[in-house]
Amino acid sequence: MLPTSLNLPMWAELEDCSGEVIELVPVKVKFRYRTDDPFAVVLDFAVGAEQWVRWHIARDLLAEGLAIPPGSADNAGMGDVLVAPCLDVPWRVWISLSSPTGVADFAFKRASLVDALAKTEALVPIGTESDRIDWDREFAALGGEAA
Repeated sequence: MLPTSLNLPMWAELEDCSGEVIELVPVKVKFRYRTDDPFAVVLDFAVGAEQWVRWHIARDLLAEGLAIPPGSADNAGMGDVLVAPCLDVPWRVWISLSSPTGVADFAFKRASLVDALAKTEALVPIGTESDRIDWDREFAALGGEAA
Protein backbone atom coordinates (compact mmCIF):
# COMPACT_ATOMS: atom_id res chain seq x y z
CA MET A 1 0.00 0.00 0.00
CA LEU A 2 1.31 3.44 -0.93
CA PRO A 3 1.84 6.05 1.76
CA THR A 4 -0.69 8.87 2.03
CA SER A 5 1.83 11.63 2.70
CA LEU A 6 5.37 12.78 2.11
CA ASN A 7 7.68 14.70 4.41
CA LEU A 8 10.98 15.34 2.64
CA PRO A 9 13.76 17.40 4.20
CA MET A 10 15.71 19.61 1.81
CA TRP A 11 17.71 22.81 1.72
CA ALA A 12 17.19 26.11 -0.03
CA GLU A 13 19.17 29.30 -0.05
CA LEU A 14 17.52 32.58 0.88
CA GLU A 15 18.72 35.55 -1.14
CA ASP A 16 19.77 38.10 1.49
CA CYS A 17 20.04 41.62 0.08
CA SER A 18 20.22 43.37 3.46
CA GLY A 19 23.95 44.07 3.33
CA GLU A 20 26.30 45.57 0.80
CA VAL A 21 26.82 42.17 -0.80
CA ILE A 22 24.02 39.85 -1.86
CA GLU A 23 24.39 36.55 -0.02
CA LEU A 24 22.69 33.18 -0.22
CA VAL A 25 21.86 31.96 3.27
CA PRO A 26 21.11 28.22 3.76
CA VAL A 27 17.60 27.47 5.03
CA LYS A 28 16.12 24.13 6.11
CA VAL A 29 12.95 23.28 4.23
CA LYS A 30 10.38 20.54 4.71
CA PHE A 31 8.61 19.55 1.48
CA ARG A 32 5.23 18.07 2.42
CA TYR A 33 2.47 16.46 0.41
CA ARG A 34 -0.78 14.73 1.42
CA THR A 35 -3.00 12.65 -0.82
CA ASP A 36 -6.12 14.13 0.83
CA ASP A 37 -4.97 17.60 -0.34
CA PRO A 38 -3.69 16.51 -3.76
CA PHE A 39 -3.54 19.88 -5.52
CA ALA A 40 -1.01 21.45 -3.14
CA VAL A 41 2.51 20.96 -1.91
CA VAL A 42 3.55 22.56 1.35
CA LEU A 43 6.94 24.14 1.95
CA ASP A 44 7.89 24.77 5.57
CA PHE A 45 10.85 27.14 5.93
CA ALA A 46 12.93 27.22 9.12
CA VAL A 47 13.09 30.83 10.31
CA GLY A 48 14.47 30.11 13.76
CA ALA A 49 15.44 27.28 16.05
CA GLU A 50 11.80 26.31 16.65
CA GLN A 51 9.92 28.49 14.17
CA TRP A 52 8.69 27.58 10.70
CA VAL A 53 6.87 29.55 8.02
CA ARG A 54 4.46 27.51 5.91
CA TRP A 55 3.54 28.13 2.27
CA HIS A 56 0.99 26.13 0.30
CA ILE A 57 1.86 26.06 -3.39
CA ALA A 58 -0.15 24.59 -6.23
CA ARG A 59 1.51 21.38 -7.35
CA ASP A 60 0.80 22.19 -11.00
CA LEU A 61 2.51 25.59 -10.56
CA LEU A 62 5.64 23.84 -9.30
CA ALA A 63 5.47 21.39 -12.22
CA GLU A 64 5.01 24.25 -14.70
CA GLY A 65 8.01 26.10 -13.28
CA LEU A 66 10.20 23.00 -13.37
CA ALA A 67 9.23 22.41 -17.01
CA ILE A 68 10.77 25.75 -18.05
CA PRO A 69 14.22 25.09 -19.51
CA PRO A 70 17.24 26.19 -17.43
CA GLY A 71 18.54 29.58 -18.50
CA SER A 72 15.16 30.78 -19.74
CA ALA A 73 13.88 34.18 -18.64
CA ASP A 74 10.34 32.79 -18.33
CA ASN A 75 8.61 32.01 -15.05
CA ALA A 76 5.49 30.24 -13.86
CA GLY A 77 2.91 31.88 -11.67
CA MET A 78 1.60 35.30 -11.01
CA GLY A 79 0.96 37.05 -7.77
CA ASP A 80 2.31 35.65 -4.51
CA VAL A 81 4.28 32.67 -5.87
CA LEU A 82 6.64 32.57 -8.84
CA VAL A 83 8.78 29.63 -9.95
CA ALA A 84 11.59 30.26 -12.41
CA PRO A 85 14.80 28.65 -13.59
CA CYS A 86 18.03 30.44 -12.75
CA LEU A 87 19.38 32.37 -15.72
CA ASP A 88 23.02 31.42 -15.21
CA VAL A 89 23.07 28.31 -13.00
CA PRO A 90 21.29 25.41 -14.75
CA TRP A 91 20.84 23.24 -11.64
CA ARG A 92 19.11 26.04 -9.67
CA VAL A 93 15.40 26.98 -9.53
CA TRP A 94 14.07 30.10 -7.84
CA ILE A 95 10.85 30.21 -5.86
CA SER A 96 9.77 33.74 -5.02
CA LEU A 97 7.21 34.20 -2.24
CA SER A 98 5.46 37.51 -1.73
CA SER A 99 3.39 38.58 1.27
CA PRO A 100 2.25 41.89 2.75
CA THR A 101 5.44 41.91 4.83
CA GLY A 102 7.84 41.47 1.91
CA VAL A 103 9.30 39.19 -0.71
CA ALA A 104 11.62 36.23 -0.14
CA ASP A 105 13.54 34.58 -2.97
CA PHE A 106 14.71 31.01 -2.40
CA ALA A 107 17.14 29.06 -4.59
CA PHE A 108 16.54 25.31 -4.71
CA LYS A 109 18.46 22.52 -6.38
CA ARG A 110 16.38 21.60 -9.42
CA ALA A 111 17.03 17.89 -8.86
CA SER A 112 15.63 18.06 -5.31
CA LEU A 113 12.37 19.61 -6.49
CA VAL A 114 12.09 17.31 -9.52
CA ASP A 115 12.59 14.27 -7.27
CA ALA A 116 10.03 15.53 -4.71
CA LEU A 117 7.49 16.28 -7.45
CA ALA A 118 7.98 12.80 -8.94
CA LYS A 119 7.27 11.29 -5.52
CA THR A 120 3.98 13.22 -5.32
CA GLU A 121 3.05 11.99 -8.80
CA ALA A 122 3.71 8.40 -7.72
CA LEU A 123 1.10 8.88 -4.99
CA VAL A 124 -1.41 10.88 -7.05
CA PRO A 125 -0.83 11.07 -10.80
CA ILE A 126 -1.28 14.49 -12.39
CA GLY A 127 -4.85 14.80 -13.65
CA THR A 128 -6.36 12.46 -11.04
CA GLU A 129 -6.35 14.89 -8.10
CA SER A 130 -10.09 15.54 -8.07
CA ASP A 131 -10.73 11.80 -7.71
CA ARG A 132 -9.11 12.06 -4.25
CA ILE A 133 -11.37 14.82 -2.93
CA ASP A 134 -14.21 13.92 -0.60
CA TRP A 135 -16.67 16.34 -2.19
CA ASP A 136 -19.45 15.65 0.31
CA ARG A 137 -17.12 16.60 3.15
CA GLU A 138 -15.97 19.74 1.28
CA PHE A 139 -19.55 20.89 0.64
CA ALA A 140 -20.46 20.21 4.26
CA ALA A 141 -17.46 22.29 5.40
CA LEU A 142 -18.77 25.15 3.29
CA GLY A 143 -22.12 24.90 5.02
CA GLY A 144 -23.98 23.40 2.09
CA GLU A 145 -25.04 20.01 0.96
CA ALA A 146 -23.78 17.90 -1.87
CA ALA A 147 -25.87 18.03 -5.01
